[in-house]
Amino acid sequence: MKTYLRTACLLVLLMGLGACSDSSTQHQRQPPPNILFIVLDDVGIDQLNGFNSSPLAVTPQTPSIDTIAGNGVSFASFYTMPECSPSRVSFFTGRYPFRTGVNAAILPDDLPSAQISPFEETIPKVLATRGYTSAMIGKYHLGGPELNPDGYLAPSVMGWDYYAGNIYGGPPPLDTTIGGQYDADTFGGDPERFSCGVPLGPTRGVCWREDPGQTPQMDYQHGAGYTGKECLALGGIPALDADGQFATTLEGAAAGSAARELLGMDPYPDFSIMNGFYVWLRTQVAQGVLQQSLSREYMTVAETDASIDWIRAQTGQGPWMLTVSYSATHVPFQPPPDNLLPHAGIEAPNCTGGLAQRLLGNQMIEAMDKEIGRLLVGAGLAVQADDGSLEYTPEGSNTVVILIGDNGTFIPIVKPPYNPTRSKGTIYETGVRAPMIVAGPGVAEPGRTVDDLVSVVDLFQLFGEIAGIDVHDAVPSRRTLDSQPVLPYLRNADQDPIRSTVFMEIGGGQKPSGMTIPPCVLSFSGANICTDILFVSEQMCRDTGGTPFGPEGAPPAGLDGCCAVRDAALYDDLTIVPLSAWAIRNARYKLISNERAPCDGPPLEFYDLQATSLTNPAGLDNPEDELLQQGPLNADAQENYTQLYDTARALLASEVDCPGDGNLDKRVDQRDLDGVEANFGGPSVFDFNNDGVTDELDRSIVEHHFLRDCSVPGPLQAARE
Repeated sequence: MKTYLRTACLLVLLMGLGACSDSSTQHQRQPPPNILFIVLDDVGIDQLNGFNSSPLAVTPQTPSIDTIAGNGVSFASFYTMPECSPSRVSFFTGRYPFRTGVNAAILPDDLPSAQISPFEETIPKVLATRGYTSAMIGKYHLGGPELNPDGYLAPSVMGWDYYAGNIYGGPPPLDTTIGGQYDADTFGGDPERFSCGVPLGPTRGVCWREDPGQTPQMDYQHGAGYTGKECLALGGIPALDADGQFATTLEGAAAGSAARELLGMDPYPDFSIMNGFYVWLRTQVAQGVLQQSLSREYMTVAETDASIDWIRAQTGQGPWMLTVSYSATHVPFQPPPDNLLPHAGIEAPNCTGGLAQRLLGNQMIEAMDKEIGRLLVGAGLAVQADDGSLEYTPEGSNTVVILIGDNGTFIPIVKPPYNPTRSKGTIYETGVRAPMIVAGPGVAEPGRTVDDLVSVVDLFQLFGEIAGIDVHDAVPSRRTLDSQPVLPYLRNADQDPIRSTVFMEIGGGQKPSGMTIPPCVLSFSGANICTDILFVSEQMCRDTGGTPFGPEGAPPAGLDGCCAVRDAALYDDLTIVPLSAWAIRNARYKLISNERAPCDGPPLEFYDLQATSLTNPAGLDNPEDELLQQGPLNADAQENYTQLYDTARALLASEVDCPGDGNLDKRVDQRDLDGVEANFGGPSVFDFNNDGVTDELDRSIVEHHFLRDCSVPGPLQAARE
């Protein structure tokens, strides 16, 4: 391992990317580089023009991201997990979901076994050994606060010195009542009137604002008024008149207030109601101290502001890693402030239609791109030219910038030639391919693209490589890492492929026993996708734009699964999301194994991903290209099928189940008994039977397996017992 470390140190020093701890190179020590890690939520490879060159794709304008790519290396075959939590846990631990238990987006009902374990060696814990200070700003979604002993303090427990942002999986739902002022049944029965949580259009009107004493006051800007979005962006709530329309005069706003009072409604808007990206719960954790407040700042702007403030506070301190985990473009789709957009005057008519959502998706990315440019300038890494363009010269900095999407794009805004029916939440190419860009001092031949396979778990090793840390030494040997190197691609433009395969998987998380999940159908451009693993409530299904079929859902209500929805013949064509799936691919072929609903198709799928200029230019795994249904495989395909199947089975078998081991050391001993006692009566990672409570049953599981060493191979372990 010393040889590996010296080699890694040499690479780091040659690139100017950091310092090493090996004694033979200490006299050459340089300040370790800072790491700025930018995560775009639900931005797949189809969204950025640097990765999707299809003439059919109307991609957003992203000059800031394009500038980073022009000064760095783009990775065109970067593979994530199909959903956010599994991807995020993978890149912060370097471990596949079947090892961490986080195989699906964490929902409020998921038990601790489906959340990141406090015993994982996360990258902030590893970097701390080299003196790094770590912060995360923005979306968290690794575990908690529900059903987690650490609650809102989870980021601190997982190693981050500072956290500020939205700890949940996405922004809150849109407030279609405009602060409780509008009720569709009372005012015209139009539930879509404020589908974006704000009056749209150029109309200027009255804005409710809170004074320092939190008393609502009407603000008309001396007669100039505000557009609905301007009011919302300022932290206010647009005032409605007596007809439930945007009030264009102070008299109209006063009449609306009086009319609501006569109807038994509150005459003033409710400033406690959350509203998508504009009004949300901000959680801050610093040195284990929790603070929470209701933020009324557009989320992407707030995330950038907090990031710049934190970076500036590190001046003169040691090396740092900042994860800027933007919440865009997670649903709900909502128009950003106009001053963040390059297309003045172009506005979506609503936030529910397919065309409108595609426009909103582009605008949310464009707004985020502008804020990424402001982030680089605020961090001292770039300057704004007179023409507004970004001038970024990473060679003069000591900061490596890594930008990724966390998984594929969500259904409504997928761009051609990628497949919306096989997007986020599925194991198919559109669901697991995302952009990745790395820029920093010493990158060889910037502006190039690497086509070789890179996995999301490899980021863990890249973070270590930048800091001069061998993560395989830093993590306990009994905890298997799946990471492989990335740094050689940055140093050497002619680097041979490092990975031969990438592995992806998705499951249903871990809900309390006996819990049922209502089926939800997501419809888009004639495609209908049914899932009974993603949305734990009918309201969550509705908030995502779906149709629920639970006890109070769409008629016929009470359907007990997607097969029942299919049997009801409600849709001409219904795709059912598998209950769980894994996939493995090499440079050309891809094998998928599904746990399907009883009414669905065969468990195995096999694809040739070689791109064809006309029928499959992106090399996708579309239904018509599935090989096993086309007859016997040819010799080359059969050989690859066998190799991929054997590799996947060996990989899955490498993680040995260890009942009674709660602290991830592959031993069942006194520390596990202590864990049961410390968490007795509540949920925890020591709840081995996943019934939602740590109790006598879990103690008995530890006692039954006491002193078992799960690292010993099966037959030998059986002999020992």
